[in-house]
Amino acid sequence: MDRPGPGTSGPPVPEQARFCARCDGPVGRGRSGRPGPERGTCPWCGAPYDVRPDLAVGAELAGRADRYRVHAPLVRGARGWSYTATRAGDGALVVLGRLEGPDGPAAGALAVEETEVLLALDVPGLVRARDVVRAEGRDGAVRLLVLDHVPGEVLSASRPIPPADALDAVLGAVPALAALHRHGLLHADLNPSNLLRGPRGITVLDLGSVRRVEDRHSDVWATTGFVAPEIHPGGAGPSVASEVFALGRTLAVLLADFDHLRNHALRLPDPAGVPVLRDDPDLVALLARATDPDPARRHRSVEAFAAEARRVRARYTTDAEGTADGHPDGYTARPGDSGVGVGAAVAAHPDNEPTRRGGGRPVGAARDPRDARGAPIP
Repeated sequence: MDRPGPGTSGPPVPEQARFCARCDGPVGRGRSGRPGPERGTCPWCGAPYDVRPDLAVGAELAGRADRYRVHAPLVRGARGWSYTATRAGDGALVVLGRLEGPDGPAAGALAVEETEVLLALDVPGLVRARDVVRAEGRDGAVRLLVLDHVPGEVLSASRPIPPADALDAVLGAVPALAALHRHGLLHADLNPSNLLRGPRGITVLDLGSVRRVEDRHSDVWATTGFVAPEIHPGGAGPSVASEVFALGRTLAVLLADFDHLRNHALRLPDPAGVPVLRDDPDLVALLARATDPDPARRHRSVEAFAAEARRVRARYTTDAEGTADGHPDGYTARPGDSGVGVGAAVAAHPDNEPTRRGGGRPVGAARDPRDARGAPIP
């Protein structure tokens, strides 16, 4: 039986998640009721684009430690397509995450030049990297990181969620992030599509943006809506403070459905219009501090963020039915008991469009995670 070639299998990329790899402009949009093309020329900069999968289902790939057969396209994110594959040695399902493609590195210098660091990481709660493979894609050579397949659902697939669940989710990510920081590393792309809830709790996914704490100059690949102001051009660059910002943004996006991609890409919505925030000023204070435009005013570490988040979490009690104290929306707020930021105002910040930082690489190349990521495992 003939195997399908690249671009002939896999889920289509939603039009709202199609962007030019060179200029970050929207491409492949439909008009007058007609669907947009999956390949063509960017109307903004003239670069060719093709959002179809670039590896064929069934393709055999050789790694350092084993061989792999591409099973199916998984999802297309900021760095291109990732895939599920089977490992020849034991038949196990793995994930192939993109490190670089024909246009060069698609992640920070650490991920591409120091892959051994990624392969040596063994951090509880962080997806494990096992191998590296090279393959010939439709447009040239690509390099992929072989990751453990972790069963479960990414948090972007079912948001918003009740406050207790949202707080538990971000608290579940803190140990892995804190361990990375102790190793002198940053995750650098924390968002709900990179947090998976499974049988073992929360797992932090996607190692393609991991970088050294002292690396302030390598290209930044992150997700719009979770990028701290100082990562934009002219800023100080990624740091532990920007990880705290991403944690706070992740919590906000899990709690409320608001335009976190454009109008509120760098600021929180007005609590008066969001019941879950309006009813709990301590929760608002936690979010406002974590996402303060000034990195110096944020929590000093993810552990400090977690300490305040646990105090807020203690005000939500869950019954055996899965709802909190009988509240029809599944939660109840108990603000003010310990005076944690009672009545704090949300710090406003001017709206910003997605920007670039370093080497012409886009900051915020992946848009709404529900569009660009978080597809179910085929």
